[in-house]
Amino acid sequence: MASPEQIIRTDGSVIGTRDQKSVKFRGGLKFISSLLLPLALGVFTIVITFQQQSAAKQQRDDDRNAAEQQRINDRNTSQQQRDQEKQEAGLLRKQEENLDKQRYENGRFDAYIKEMGKLLKENNGSIISSQVAATLARVETLNIFRQLDAQRNVQIIRFLFEAKQLIDTPKDRSLDLSTAQLLDIDFRDTAVDGKQLDQLSLTGIFLSNATFIGIKMSNISFSRTKFDTANFSLAKINDANFSSAEFYNTSFASTSFSNTTFAKATFNNVNFLSKNIHGVNFKNSTLAHVDFSFSVLYNADFSSASLSNVSFFIFCAL
Repeated sequence: MASPEQIIRTDGSVIGTRDQKSVKFRGGLKFISSLLLPLALGVFTIVITFQQQSAAKQQRDDDRNAAEQQRINDRNTSQQQRDQEKQEAGLLRKQEENLDKQRYENGRFDAYIKEMGKLLKENNGSIISSQVAATLARVETLNIFRQLDAQRNVQIIRFLFEAKQLIDTPKDRSLDLSTAQLLDIDFRDTAVDGKQLDQLSLTGIFLSNATFIGIKMSNISFSRTKFDTANFSLAKINDANFSSAEFYNTSFASTSFSNTTFAKATFNNVNFLSKNIHGVNFKNSTLAHVDFSFSVLYNADFSSASLSNVSFFIFCAL
């Protein structure tokens, strides 16, 4: 059994050991604490640095993207400006070309009128009375038709008509304009007040998209003339000669006829939905896809005519 002194020494030794351990522990804590703060600061610094680098990278990317977008926008704006300038230049060039064309056509028209006026004066108002003058007038007129537009060609026809060079009567013979090709001619511009057209003679010519709507015509001759897409709607035709003419895609809707000859004429896709067809001669003519529905025919002669897909509906009186 240990003595009290030994117990006291043992307890003191234990207590001393505990004190030493406590001192070491507190020292360790202080040491660890002294390490944690710099470490935390270091970690914080690293995190902040990464964030700053990331933000800087993002800013650089944004700046680069913005710069690229700006370059694209600048290119697009520049391209649009070039396209607009090109378009404006094209329009200006086209306007200048149109003006040049108009000046040229006006000049040619004026020169033609002066030349024809001179021929009329030299031949006492009848170009056809001189074979040389008639030949010159024919060549010049056919040539001018090819150079001018429809509006000016109508004016030429009216000029010749009013000068009595396109009238075929026992007293006056018509200027030969056969083989002339005329497009988009509106004959209302040659008629008196746009409604009356008498004694006009245009034989052996070619008319495309011609208009005769609502015109009263008498003693006219279009013999051997070829009509491609013509409109005679609401016209009144008396004493007319269309012998050996050709009609394609033509309308005579609500047109009245009297004493008119279509002998040896050719019709294809023609509408005769007319008011009255009186004293009309279709002898030896060729009719295909022709509609006479609702027409009233009096003394119409179809002898020796060839009919294919021709419609006569409602009434026919011969």
